[in-house]
Amino acid sequence: MDVFIEYMVKKQNTGKDILLKILYAVLGVFIMVAAFILSPFLGVFSMIAPLVGFGAVFGAWYLITSMNVEYEYILTNGEMDVDKIIARRRRKRLITANARKFEAFGTFNEQEHAGKDYNNRVYACTSPSAPGNYYAVFNHATLGKTLLVFTPNDRVLDGLRSFVPRQAGGSAVYGNRPRQD
Repeated sequence: MDVFIEYMVKKQNTGKDILLKILYAVLGVFIMVAAFILSPFLGVFSMIAPLVGFGAVFGAWYLITSMNVEYEYILTNGEMDVDKIIARRRRKRLITANARKFEAFGTFNEQEHAGKDYNNRVYACTSPSAPGNYYAVFNHATLGKTLLVFTPNDRVLDGLRSFVPRQAGGSAVYGNRPRQD
């Protein structure tokens, strides 16, 4: 029987993200106000000032909305694709992994993986410290030894369970699942 499961999670904003959003908004408004104040002194080029001002506000809006990130997990017969969706206007494939090739799989704890040497780390989760995160370690064709951290729901876990090898943690218990209503 074929397995096809899709699930999407939204990345939580960190303090740095909120600070950047505020900075972009203030900078956009500041450039717009400065452009309108300086427009009488520009003479022939005074018509450009409103364009610069509105361009700055549009640029700030574009940067702020580009910080809205979602991750989509698509599980198809053991192949897990992880896509990054930016502001619901752009999609980027982060990684494709075969669950049958997982070397390790289980609940994610940041401290356990802090000192380990991975060629690449892919965090496609709500937050690295959030409950409900799982990890998978595997050798990727182009990225090498990779750590994938993701936040699946029960359907994705059930779909993965039949493909992840037992020695990699395929029989992992679902102990840290947050309550989903």
